[in-house]
Amino acid sequence: MQPITKMFTWTFALLLSLSVCAAIKPVDNGKLRVCVVESRGNYRKAPKFCPLLEATSNIECVVGVDRLDCVRRIQKGTAHFGVLTSEDLVAARWASVEILVASELRSHESPFEYEIVAVVDNDAGINSVHDLHGARLCHPGYGLGNHWTDVLANYFESALVSKSCNPGLTLTEDRIAASSKYFGPSCKAGPWVPDPKQDRILKDRYPSLCQMCYDPYSCDDTDKHWGRRGTLYCLTSGGGSVSWARLDDTRSHFGLAGLGPEGDPAKYSYLCPDGHLQPINVTRPCIWISKPWPVIAARRSHAAQVQRLVTGLTHDEPESWQNALLSVLETYHVFTVPLYNVISIDDYLDQAIGFQSAYSFPECNPPRSIVMCSTSIIEHIKCSWLQEAAQVYGVEPNIQCIRTINLEQCMDDTRYKSADVLLVNQEQRVRAQRDYNLTPLLYEYAEQMHDRYVTIAVVHKDSKYKNIEDLKGSRACLPSYEGAAYLSVLETIANVTGTVHSPHAYFHRSSCLWHPQRGRQCPPHYGGDEGAFRCLAEGADVAFISSDVYKKYVSGNLTSDWLKPSMHKSYRLLCPFGGIERHSGFEYCYLHWTPRGQLMTHNSSLTRHNEIYNSLRDMDRLFGKRYKSETRPFSLYGVFDRRNNILFHDNTTALYGTHELQRDDAKRTMEHIYERYTAQYYAVKGDEDSGSPLTSSSNSCFILLLSACGLWLQQQRRHPF
Repeated sequence: MQPITKMFTWTFALLLSLSVCAAIKPVDNGKLRVCVVESRGNYRKAPKFCPLLEATSNIECVVGVDRLDCVRRIQKGTAHFGVLTSEDLVAARWASVEILVASELRSHESPFEYEIVAVVDNDAGINSVHDLHGARLCHPGYGLGNHWTDVLANYFESALVSKSCNPGLTLTEDRIAASSKYFGPSCKAGPWVPDPKQDRILKDRYPSLCQMCYDPYSCDDTDKHWGRRGTLYCLTSGGGSVSWARLDDTRSHFGLAGLGPEGDPAKYSYLCPDGHLQPINVTRPCIWISKPWPVIAARRSHAAQVQRLVTGLTHDEPESWQNALLSVLETYHVFTVPLYNVISIDDYLDQAIGFQSAYSFPECNPPRSIVMCSTSIIEHIKCSWLQEAAQVYGVEPNIQCIRTINLEQCMDDTRYKSADVLLVNQEQRVRAQRDYNLTPLLYEYAEQMHDRYVTIAVVHKDSKYKNIEDLKGSRACLPSYEGAAYLSVLETIANVTGTVHSPHAYFHRSSCLWHPQRGRQCPPHYGGDEGAFRCLAEGADVAFISSDVYKKYVSGNLTSDWLKPSMHKSYRLLCPFGGIERHSGFEYCYLHWTPRGQLMTHNSSLTRHNEIYNSLRDMDRLFGKRYKSETRPFSLYGVFDRRNNILFHDNTTALYGTHELQRDDAKRTMEHIYERYTAQYYAVKGDEDSGSPLTSSSNSCFILLLSACGLWLQQQRRHPF
């Protein structure tokens, strides 16, 4: 049962979601709208089959970003039906989305996509579940991709082993420690946590869970005893006493599916949840948990019509609407099986043994969560859907979403641990780190350089400037104060000249450097990267801007009013470190680069830091651009409800840690510059332009107090009582 707070959160989020879309009321043209989600890879079925479907039937396609996007579209009425997995159904039920299940999509005749069993060695002395204490467990491990989720993988242990809920351990380590204590030597290969260093520490700390692996030290996803069949090899030839395995793999392994046996079925038995044993060749084995098939789910008002429509769909006639509809619905499934009646999500999932109970094991009290802070309604809605998706797939601890009025409140809440994590951009990073004592946790890494913030120096094509030294005394334009470009210029000047210089001392006093207390007051339209480029066009000597703005200019896609046609290709790059670096794979010479966004967290214990880090990396693995399922369950990056850059930047490839950034082929990432700046490495004697918190309340009040005291003393000398 979900907590009451979750119910209130979802009621609020759902109402907001509906209100956001109230202005986009779907037009009822009498047609059925099917929500289509494309599969992985380059093949696209919608452009191929949707025109035929729309031309030959009363059905039209609505292309969804992901499966949960289809859930939202069905709820709002912009789509009437689509294909959902059992995990999507759980998320939809938690979100109180009223949809009905009409038909199943199957690839074979079994009533479930797969079923999971416990197989024991008859010589192990295991006659009931009570005899499993100290047993040698063979487990498929982790990192199996779309074969099953962590919820299903951990079901056997969750049913047997109680959590200790030790506050000094992460939830993942708490589970691992409990299993290590309960079972004897075992094999659970694969990545226990996303971070390789932490994974190594855990495997060294709990070696018994790798002892039965073929290579106990590596204990990874290349092990002979890892995976769907590996768990059975561990049992029959590796000395294990109980295996957690799929039923179809078990039958195949013991020669009951037409192939030669890998083990003698007479020596092994099924262990049932109620404690008794069954022979391997039994017709109907006892099942611990079943995985339901993907389904065709529909809006209540259209469910019966959809069920009639999809019944009997085939590929027999290539130019028919039936073939087109089946082609957009299926992935690797080949036929539809209608249910006896359209039924609710709960009624459908209850038919699968153990599936619903897999989501009802008791949590630690108080429950542990990762509080993510956002500042807009649409961000909060997306965060709430992410929360449901992550919980469905077994991410622990899961996130909890809060919304504040502005970024400053978010940073303040995170500093005082009312929140745990927030995303800042390159312009907000210094304030978050210096003024709120937050630390970077993960970075929005993008494979394409133009999708990062890459600082370049742009000068007039016919200018005399050849290098950074030549720019001394020139009129410079920066996008902002203390942003990535500003810090990159500081570091580059220090690097090239060998001396730390304040930009206000290095460049001409008419430059636009955006210091809040010094220098020229520039017009607002010179702010930002495009504004800095305009500043250059209207009389300055050099602009330090993001490469993507210059790329738009060069390609003719920068069409602002201030950019006259005659100005096309009137500029060139200034290369402070020589020419283009061949290994970077980037077309421009540049100063430094940094990710567009950084996830910041508070200073906390290493345990808590690791817990937050690994949960977010798990979400990236499941819902990022490198997802492994056939269709995307939820999109961490990309369009959300027709809006761009919600919660995360659309062009993010993955969430990376610091070490991964440093291994990138492109040189000169900026992490060390941020650290130096906040530590006042660039301080110049007698200059405030050093990284000190100029706008912090404590320093400002202190300065004002000293000024007031000085004025008062002067007045007393002139006009004594």
